[in-house]
Amino acid sequence: MNKRTWMSTILEVDTLKLTDIVWPCAHNAGMDKKAPNYDVIVGTWTTCQNDSFAFQLANGIRAFDLRLGYREDDGQPVFYFHHRGFESHRRLDELIDAVLAFVDRHEHEFIVLDFHELGDDQPFDSRKLGETLMSRLGSRCVLAMDAWKTIGQLKADSSLRRIVMSAPPLPGVNGSHFWPRIPHKWLDSLFTSTDELRRHIGTTLQNLSNETFLWSLSATGYSLLRGPLPLKDEINDWFNTAGDWVTRCSLINVDFFDESKIVQYCWSASSMKAVARQDS
Repeated sequence: MNKRTWMSTILEVDTLKLTDIVWPCAHNAGMDKKAPNYDVIVGTWTTCQNDSFAFQLANGIRAFDLRLGYREDDGQPVFYFHHRGFESHRRLDELIDAVLAFVDRHEHEFIVLDFHELGDDQPFDSRKLGETLMSRLGSRCVLAMDAWKTIGQLKADSSLRRIVMSAPPLPGVNGSHFWPRIPHKWLDSLFTSTDELRRHIGTTLQNLSNETFLWSLSATGYSLLRGPLPLKDEINDWFNTAGDWVTRCSLINVDFFDESKIVQYCWSASSMKAVARQDS
């Protein structure tokens, strides 16, 4: 499977809506081991991915879980990525550059930008964020009112609109360009064992009622000694298509995604959903 173009090769992909896709999502995508401010010691607790936004896209990530802080530098707005206040020194412009470069080269791939957390311990200017996003991405966004359309219809409508933006309401911004905020299903505990996480995922999926919107499932764990847990074996066990978990998911939010087969499983699950729909 070519991870740069896996969405375009989903079986019967044009019959699916974006809300039908099973999306591999990079948890806290702006915190990675190649970031300018990566520290081997502190990074144990703050780093969630192995490499840059461009790397994540090239290796199959199509949804980004994003946590932004804000400050001004010489009168210019700076939006930076952080984990519990620790900065990676990656900036929003870097993400936007990577996403635009990617969709320009791969016009049949779609991207979800989940602006899940805005602000840290500093004031946050939501208006300026909205202005920045609209200026740079407005013409490339799948509009919220088009969420009901199939991927085939979206492609026929536009060769440019490939990006879904989800954020809390941003003052002064036309809301038609932003999808509703993506709900996250997290285990309500700072420290998480693999057994607790498995039970949480099972309970969450058992209680689903055929959701027709984007939502995010946490498949991440955290320990006091190790920080974000490497869960390669667990991810490969829980979300392979021999079971029924993966086809019931929307966004699967994982740390160090490239160490597992989560992209392959999302392709398989999306294909299975499309084929089942054609057969019904």
